[in-house]
Amino acid sequence: MGYAAYKEFLGSSLVHAVHLVPRRKPVFVVMDVTVPSLDAWPVRRALAACPGTGILRCVPLPHDHLVHLELHLPQDAVADVMHCLIACVPCGQIGRICSWDEHLSHHGLTHGH
Repeated sequence: MGYAAYKEFLGSSLVHAVHLVPRRKPVFVVMDVTVPSLDAWPVRRALAACPGTGILRCVPLPHDHLVHLELHLPQDAVADVMHCLIACVPCGQIGRICSWDEHLSHHGLTHGH
């Protein structure tokens, strides 16, 4: 399925001047988090409220009663996401944080662009 994106400019020409300012390309990282199985749903709901954060992978570990989450988030949102996790679940484990490119190369991909 294909997606198309477009933007309409409505209003004064002042809106066009705002788009002339160069935007910084966001830097993304991947954070590993492990939480108890019973807390996985509340954690996922809380993470949905964090801007720019997505769940790449959710791996149940039934023998240990845990769920491993791989999160994709902007680098400047790491502290906010950690705060969200700590507030949501008291006994989770925040694991490794790596760059998006490092994550992709770990999975055998050469680049993420």
